[in-house]
Amino acid sequence: MHHIFQRIVVLIDDIKEIDDLLQKGIDFSKQHQKTLEVLFVQEKPSSSLLDYFTSSASKEYTQFDRYRVEEKIQKHIDQLDSNTKSEVTIVEEDILKRVKFHASGCRDILFITNYDKKLSQKLLEKTPYSYWIFKNSSLSYSHILLPIQLSDEAREDIRLTKEIFSKSMVCIVHDYRYMIPRKERDGSPTIIPVVGSVDKELHKETREKEKHLFENYKKEFGVEGDFLEEKKGLEKDLLNYIKDRETDLVVIHHQEKLMFVPSLTFDLLEDVPLNFLVLNR
Repeated sequence: MHHIFQRIVVLIDDIKEIDDLLQKGIDFSKQHQKTLEVLFVQEKPSSSLLDYFTSSASKEYTQFDRYRVEEKIQKHIDQLDSNTKSEVTIVEEDILKRVKFHASGCRDILFITNYDKKLSQKLLEKTPYSYWIFKNSSLSYSHILLPIQLSDEAREDIRLTKEIFSKSMVCIVHDYRYMIPRKERDGSPTIIPVVGSVDKELHKETREKEKHLFENYKKEFGVEGDFLEEKKGLEKDLLNYIKDRETDLVVIHHQEKLMFVPSLTFDLLEDVPLNFLVLNR
């Protein structure tokens, strides 16, 4: 298969309950035939603790603790799979800054990390990388849900998702009410939600074309799918749809030129108790 990730990095800031992250990192590094990288980042202390952390006693402890952390992480990896080739990096630094530095020169990198509302949003907003974000301990992915936009990239999004999860059932979903394109005077695209019967009637022709295209995608790639348009509530409909389906993982392809992902991804991450794979091409 085509290996889209050149590097696989497990990003952690705590050594408690890391086995699920490490196991997924091990599995994916093997799938993509890459060395497993583990990046442990300890945020720098606040200024109020500066005196303590700059004392000689503290420096000695911190240095010793760094080696202990590395030793524990490596022990976890060996217990999960002793044949895994791995590299462990332990640093004390701002997480966002270190992620950018660690990934410098490589866009096709996947970070596997636990969900943290503030940090996850910051990483998705400020970096161009892909993230596997864990919210539960599920490691089996039989049912994959892929929200799509009916743009030129949709076909590639579906193909890539099916390639990564070749043994899983992939279901696509498109919420028409978020996907009406409109060009501004400067030519830049924007997305406006369709609300109310007037808007729906005005865009009936577009809706029918998109529904036809959506059905063609389902047939072409052999996937299930739902075209959402009837109920009210917009993002709540999509949230409830995901919650009600038998889904193990939500895959989102980040597209900077469209507004769907930035406007809804954070709501989905916060409200849906599933793991997320956010792919950034």
